[in-house]
Amino acid sequence: MNLFGQSLRVGSLFNIGIYVHFTFLIYAVFRLISAGDGMAYEATWLGMLFFIVLCHELGHCFGAQSVGGRTVGIIMWPLGGLAVNDIPTRVWQHFITVLCGPLVNLLFCLISGGILAIASGKIDWLGLSPFGAIRTLPVNADWAWMLSIFYNVNYFLLAFNLLPVFPMDGGRLLQCALWPSMGYQGATRIAAQIGLGGAVVMGLFALRGGGGNMLLFIAIFGGFSSWQTYQLARYGQLHEDPYVPQTVRRNSGWWQRLTGAFKSKPKKPVTPPPNPNPGGWQAKLDREAEVNAEIDRILAKVHDQGIQSLSYTERQTLEKATRERQRQERDFNQKTGV
Repeated sequence: MNLFGQSLRVGSLFNIGIYVHFTFLIYAVFRLISAGDGMAYEATWLGMLFFIVLCHELGHCFGAQSVGGRTVGIIMWPLGGLAVNDIPTRVWQHFITVLCGPLVNLLFCLISGGILAIASGKIDWLGLSPFGAIRTLPVNADWAWMLSIFYNVNYFLLAFNLLPVFPMDGGRLLQCALWPSMGYQGATRIAAQIGLGGAVVMGLFALRGGGGNMLLFIAIFGGFSSWQTYQLARYGQLHEDPYVPQTVRRNSGWWQRLTGAFKSKPKKPVTPPPNPNPGGWQAKLDREAEVNAEIDRILAKVHDQGIQSLSYTERQTLEKATRERQRQERDFNQKTGV
């Protein structure tokens, strides 16, 4: 499903494109029309939610860039946000990318809750339940009312997102925790199965009158995504990158530009050994030229339409070519002693 093709680009932050899906616009208009006299409050709540979710997704993007990944863009839609990142399929890269999103909500909770605690001189107004984080407003002021809503939204999103239900952040962190001992395929199967169970529980809870229609939509989307991921892992279609280049393990993203740390030293140029039989390689070179032309076409499609536009066959072709090039690089380095 090409979400970028159904979205409107509204700008960019830190060279990251921000897109709004058309369903989000429909959802926002419906909420505002249904609010009646409370339209001002509803608009404030929607704007605050948009800002918080956007910051959460930016956290994922910064996390991906800090481990050498590349950000395609951020899509805002009714079920939240979606940061599309291209990162190596390795446990550490995935762990950092996933963790940086909830850390943004945790930081917002600490700042807003700390300000309210200092203003009121107490913290007994805080609750552990994300559905009622602030029972009684500690300060009688408009700014405190706004800040309490900001705290509530962040605390709810943090608690809900950390549920160990795939594909939410909690489920992906569980996947990363199981990854070293079970491998990528096994960890994904377990996380996806737990995600299916969690989707069923959320769906039943929503049908019994809890959480509203939005929770039911989240349950349906989560169940469908978990089922697709489980099938890919079950039939061995998910592959971990066997090798991560040194320039990726070292930081080549925004953090390096910001701090100047972890600068990669340029490698000395190495002259490959002469080909002992040039004529015998002609057929192989022709095949490699065809593969390179197909890879260039796929990369151009990703650049123009986004990584979500790729078909299953194109994704597998790109992953296969990436693994082959990494293998060739390792073999060459071993032979030349680099």
